Amino acid sequence: MPHRQPNRWILCALVQLCCLLPGMALAESFSLREPFGDERTFRVKAIVSGNGQIQTPTQDGKNLEMPLQFQANTNFTERVLPAGGRDDRAWRSLRYYDEAKSDIKVKNQVTNLRLSSLVREVVCEGDRKGLIYYSRDMPMRRHDLDLMTIPADPLALQAILPAEEIEAGDSWTIPDWAAQMLVGMEAATKLQMKGTLSEVNGKLATLKISGEVSGAITGAAATIQVEGTVQFDLQARYMTSARWIQKEKRSVSTVSPGMDVTVTVEWVRGPETAATISNARLAEIPLDPPPISKLLLFDSQYWKASLIHDRHWYVFQEIPEVAVLRLVENGALISQCNIARIGKAEPGQHVSPEKFESDIRASLGDQFESIVDRQETDSASGNYILRISAAGKANELAMIWIYYLCAAEDGRQISFVFAVEGSHVEDLQGRDLSMVESLEFKPE
Repeated sequence: MPHRQPNRWILCALVQLCCLLPGMALAESFSLREPFGDERTFRVKAIVSGNGQIQTPTQDGKNLEMPLQFQANTNFTERVLPAGGRDDRAWRSLRYYDEAKSDIKVKNQVTNLRLSSLVREVVCEGDRKGLIYYSRDMPMRRHDLDLMTIPADPLALQAILPAEEIEAGDSWTIPDWAAQMLVGMEAATKLQMKGTLSEVNGKLATLKISGEVSGAITGAAATIQVEGTVQFDLQARYMTSARWIQKEKRSVSTVSPGMDVTVTVEWVRGPETAATISNARLAEIPLDPPPISKLLLFDSQYWKASLIHDRHWYVFQEIPEVAVLRLVENGALISQCNIARIGKAEPGQHVSPEKFESDIRASLGDQFESIVDRQETDSASGNYILRISAAGKANELAMIWIYYLCAAEDGRQISFVFAVEGSHVEDLQGRDLSMVESLEFKPE
């Protein structure tokens, strides 16, 4: 049988392919990670603006909608700290805030918040439920914490960058823990977020981030949608800027109003040469936060008094007559604390235990069943403390009311009432007494 020759067109194709192979270059891949142990200090300037609606409950069970507008500005220097663990715990930084302020308008009421002058050096740490900010030597105020918390924080954005080199046009799936940390979702039920290296132009890479996270924030059902663009300098290896649009819908919770808002975040970032953070300063930051740094300071705007509480307590209301704090943990309302100023006694005197107990019985009325406990003590600050626990029922629920009378040596007095369902009493874990013992009466 004669030997068959391959088709002429096949031979031509093979010849052309062999000629092309030596000149063909593999597609270039890029690293989008900042150097491990980066010793540079970065300056970050961020502007946050937004608008939408908030909903507050009314007595008839409906929600009252009010328009919301806000703008915030943040300016700080930052340097990364050694990792404290894996995943979310790997992300830590030391910051010095020059400015953090916000202007919030709800309907016709305007609130202007400014960072406390005492809070400048702050540690920022990763946590799956959202970044944690704390001052190493003192408790912060809740509004200081809120001012520092911005969407698309640069530290959280670093955590979502791809771990491996990728090519232009490639996408990557962002790990669940990183997506949850980025949007600050305390309990997530849906996590879908991805990134794409959309373009490389010289030394500048453009990343697109999009996704949706659903779950709960302080007990409220929430859905957050994100669309963002991040610029990355491939030569100097750092994120230079970001533009982030975040749409959030949140139901009314026991400590916060519902909301339907759109937030836009724009920040720029670059190496700082004028005020760098030293290696010696970083070495002084412990891996684990000191106990005092985990607490918050409540400084009454109406009374010359302050106290310290843990971060699960939220100020629900503050008016001249009373301050209301609520303890929310894992989405559940554990306790409500009503704090009120009562009439001043003579120096060295206070309301008698008998009178205080009589007032408790009268205030509880038909809800009262029995007195469970009564104790008198003095705090380390010298304040007199009387604690009376009463049992009863409210709306068919077994309840415990823990009353405190706290009196200063000059006769000023403040009362506390912790209302807690019987099934949640152990969840207080002594946080009622520690709050009362921390009460400080300031000089008048």
